[in-house]
Amino acid sequence: MPEVAVRLIAFIVVGVAVWALAQHFPMEEYGKQQVEPFDRWFLVIALALAGGVDEVFAPLLTSLTKHLYQGAAGTRQEVAGWSVSTQVLAYLIVTDFLGYWAHRLMHTPALWRIHALHHSARSLNWFSGMRGSPLHMLFVLAPGVLVASLFLLTESRSAFFVLLFIEMASQHLTHSNVRLPFARQLEWLLVTPRMHFIHHHREARYGNSNYGFYFSIWDHLFGTYIDADDVPDKGPLGLVENYTRTSLFLGLKLTEETPDKR
Repeated sequence: MPEVAVRLIAFIVVGVAVWALAQHFPMEEYGKQQVEPFDRWFLVIALALAGGVDEVFAPLLTSLTKHLYQGAAGTRQEVAGWSVSTQVLAYLIVTDFLGYWAHRLMHTPALWRIHALHHSARSLNWFSGMRGSPLHMLFVLAPGVLVASLFLLTESRSAFFVLLFIEMASQHLTHSNVRLPFARQLEWLLVTPRMHFIHHHREARYGNSNYGFYFSIWDHLFGTYIDADDVPDKGPLGLVENYTRTSLFLGLKLTEETPDKR
């Protein structure tokens, strides 16, 4: 079965499972997070874009990185001798470190325009987590492709399935209203839904925080962690500005909606 088809099946199966958890164990501060009409049809576009990046961009970047890593043949040979579990853990740590900084870059004035669509959702769920401009998706997916080439994970089917489950579970869970037990304690190491919901807060002083994807250690280490308990008003989510959907999707220049003249 093609990898794209496997990813699609995993996306749906894990997404439905997390959606069920959100219905039964929601964080009371946020209430029900309904799927917005925009996300129902944009999900198709987002999956097509992600598939295109996976089928076109990823192989090109993998080919390029193999040439770049030729100078580190000794390191690659040593890594090849590691167990799959060690390679997977190393991949997650290095990818998340690079992803943390890529995420912070997208929150700078220079690159915010390519990331704003993702933050435009006023309701977070497994659909809205896929919002993103094409350039946003490249920034999000590039670290994983770069690191997978170094750790030779592109040649391991078992690593592929383990990482696929971890990536899908993380993507869906952090963007869903799920109340995890001992969440505050977990956040010494892992990103939780309540932590990522603060990142999607409408106020920039809260939204410019909690950048990690898998691990919270980078936010603790670099001073960007905000404890949800320290945020008195947990909502609303989304953006203060009302940008046009076209400008959000293109990510070139953000343009605000013009009010109707009556």
